[in-house]
Amino acid sequence: MPICTWDIKYSVGIDEIDKQHQKLVLLLNTLYDAMKDEDGKAKLEHILNELVEYTDYHFKFEEELFERYSYMDKTAHIKEHNDLREKVIKFNNNIKAGQGVVTQEILKFLIDWLVRHILISDKEYSQHLS
Repeated sequence: MPICTWDIKYSVGIDEIDKQHQKLVLLLNTLYDAMKDEDGKAKLEHILNELVEYTDYHFKFEEELFERYSYMDKTAHIKEHNDLREKVIKFNNNIKAGQGVVTQEILKFLIDWLVRHILISDKEYSQHLS
C-alpha cells in the first residue's frame, strides 16, 4: 500500500506540472517500498538520488515558467525550493558518507513538504501560469 496517493485536489491545472508532481509521489512511494522491504543501502541510495535529481528537474521547470510568465511571487517560491534543495542535499550527503539512513521521519517530512507545497505555494501560481 502506498504511503502517499495522488489526488485530484493536488492538481494545479497545468498538465505537465501535474505529471511531474505525480512522478514525485511515485518516487516517494518507491522509496517507502524499498525501506519497508529492507532492500539495502545501495538501492535506497539509488532511489534517493533519483528523487533528488527529479525534484531538481521539476523545480527548474517551474522556475523557468516563473521567468517566462513574470510570476510576481517567484522569489518566495524559489526560496522554498532552495530551502528544500539544501536540506535534501545535506541529508543525501550524510547517507552517502554513512552518517545517516533513510527513516520514516525523513520520508514523512518529504511527503508533508510536497503536499503542503503543492496545496499552498503551487496552487497560488496556477492561475498566473495557465
